[in-house]
Amino acid sequence: MRKTAPPEAARSSLKIRALVASLAALTAAASCSPSPPAGAASPGAGGQGGSGGSATAGSGGGPSSSTNSVGSTGAVGGSGGSPSEPRPTVTAAPGTQLVTIDPGVLHQPFEGWGTSLCWWAHHVGGWAEARRNAVVEAVVDPVNGLGYNIFRYNIGGGENPSHEHMQQHREMPGFQAPDGTFTWENDENQRAILLRIAERGKDLIFEAFSNSPPYWMTNSGCASGSRDGGDNLKADHYDDFAHYLTELVRHYRDKHGITFRTLEPLNEPHAGWWKSNGSQEGCHFDLASQEKIIQEVARQLAEKGLDETVVSAADENSMDDAVRNLRAFSAATLAAFQQINVHSYAGSQRKELRQLATSLGKRLWQSESGPLGQNISDDTDAALFMAERIIQDLRDLKPEAWLDWQSGDPSRSWASFTLNDRDQSYTPIKRFYMHAGFSRYIRPGATFVEVDSDDMVAAVSADRRSLTLVVRNGDRNASRGYTLDLTRLPTVGPAAEAHRTSRTEDLARLPDMAIEDYRLVVTIPAFSVTTFVIPMP
Repeated sequence: MRKTAPPEAARSSLKIRALVASLAALTAAASCSPSPPAGAASPGAGGQGGSGGSATAGSGGGPSSSTNSVGSTGAVGGSGGSPSEPRPTVTAAPGTQLVTIDPGVLHQPFEGWGTSLCWWAHHVGGWAEARRNAVVEAVVDPVNGLGYNIFRYNIGGGENPSHEHMQQHREMPGFQAPDGTFTWENDENQRAILLRIAERGKDLIFEAFSNSPPYWMTNSGCASGSRDGGDNLKADHYDDFAHYLTELVRHYRDKHGITFRTLEPLNEPHAGWWKSNGSQEGCHFDLASQEKIIQEVARQLAEKGLDETVVSAADENSMDDAVRNLRAFSAATLAAFQQINVHSYAGSQRKELRQLATSLGKRLWQSESGPLGQNISDDTDAALFMAERIIQDLRDLKPEAWLDWQSGDPSRSWASFTLNDRDQSYTPIKRFYMHAGFSRYIRPGATFVEVDSDDMVAAVSADRRSLTLVVRNGDRNASRGYTLDLTRLPTVGPAAEAHRTSRTEDLARLPDMAIEDYRLVVTIPAFSVTTFVIPMP
């Protein structure tokens, strides 16, 4: 075993980075046209579906955004006005609720949308090249697909070959044998998807993450967990596990030109359900063990000169667990990682975690979510549930990125598209269109701004030429009317573009809606999600 050296403090985050980016976006000269209208995603065929970079930006940990009040950019012409004209007073149309959008109050700058690659990439990567590439297009294409730009590559631990207990596609190949030798040819399916994404995607950010150490590093000899749900990494293998993870980062950089911006050694480490003979890889780490592996991974990244990759932590299942553990971490551990990852499956302390991330100067990602533990009746129910989750996360947690668990899954309620192995084809379902209603129109580089309704999120595009508003009506029976007060926008065009997903609509393009005197009156049908793109020419 290599002797573990004392941990070194990792590089400090640039605590003002996101604030500067937000202010720069507010004052940047407009140079591009608003996003063009997008057509409906082209359907595939079939039916089955798993549940639950240098394709990258720089390595620094972002600050994580707090709310900043910034003055309006001036009374420019909206609805035919001019800079010298006063803005009208907007009142609610009969039967509607007045909602004000204020781009002068900035929230988080946004890096983008994404998904993990396990287990759908391990699944689809075994298809014929043209067939698997079609699925990649559905995920990365910003016009007809989801337009995702953030991808989490799963570093498989590799299970004991004498064990046969994990569900199909969930047993991820590992790379290192007990004698220490690496076989990099393993995991060809997930790798094929990753490399295609790197070819086809734009503004890409890659993260590598682990669910379990290799089975031979564990106490139980099993990559799904310990016998009792406790710590499963052997006490004398922390340096070996960190070596395993960092060697993969080096290999992908040197062999494939893929730079992982972040490396996450943990996945839901506080959870007690990671037990041997389980259905997927998993490993519990108590608080002291989390600190030990975080520091060791950071030390080895620095030692090996992998300066473009930094540590993220700790991908807890519950936001409340994340808050509690972060508050207990030592100064050395906090210095060793630059990004906070959290799953929004459980817990309620979104605002507290946002405040903590900001105070620590850490970038914050919602790195995994889905309808865990929910009673989902059909595809539309799944889509509306997840739309509510996304809006609540974006409003209260204010992450710089929002990631789904996985895009293709045997359980339809967890999937954006189903997967058919017989035909090697995919079919978009309701969650695909719901997600696209966010991800096609709120693009990387956008900044979320204030809107005073819990059922909405608003974001200004990077070029400051448009504002996107996504509205969810969760009432199963009644429509809702809103009068949108746009007087605080610097300027507005004559009409808003609109798209809707409902039981009968799949991101359907609606007729443009007239904007009069900085006032937009809309009706949102029962149980639907509507996206409005408001031009700011």
